Amino acid sequence: MLSKILLPLFILCEIMFSQSVDSLLYYEKQFNPALYDIKDLVFPHLLPTRSEETSLGFRVQVLVTNRLDSANSVKNSLQSLLSSSIFQSQKVYIIYEPPNYKVRVGDFERLQDASVLRKFLIENGFEYAWIVNDRIKK
Repeated sequence: MLSKILLPLFILCEIMFSQSVDSLLYYEKQFNPALYDIKDLVFPHLLPTRSEETSLGFRVQVLVTNRLDSANSVKNSLQSLLSSSIFQSQKVYIIYEPPNYKVRVGDFERLQDASVLRKFLIENGFEYAWIVNDRIKK
C-alpha cells in the first residue's frame, strides 16, 4: 500500500525537480569566470570609490550586531556625542559584513590618534570600544 503511494510521488518529484543535462551544459559553456573579480563580490566595502581615495589606517569600533536598527541607534548617539567634542570632524560608519553590522568611528592614519578617540568613547559610556584596522578615507 505504502509503495503504491510513494512510487508515483517519487516519479512526480523527479520530473518536477530535474533539469536536463543539455540546459546545464549550455550555461556552463556560457560562463566565463574571467568576467568576475571575486574580491569585488566578496569584499565590496573595501573597494575605493572613484570620488575618494583610501589607505590603510585605523577606526574605533563600538558595536557589532546583526540588527540594523541597533546599529543606526548607536550611530545617532555617537554623532550627537561627537558633534559637541573635539572629534566633531570624525565620521561614524556602519559597515555591513554579513551577517553583522559594525559601527566604527573615525579615519586615523596613526594608532595613537585612534587611541585618544577610544579613550574618549570609553569615558562617555562606550566601554567596549576597540581599535580596528580598516580602509580609511584620506
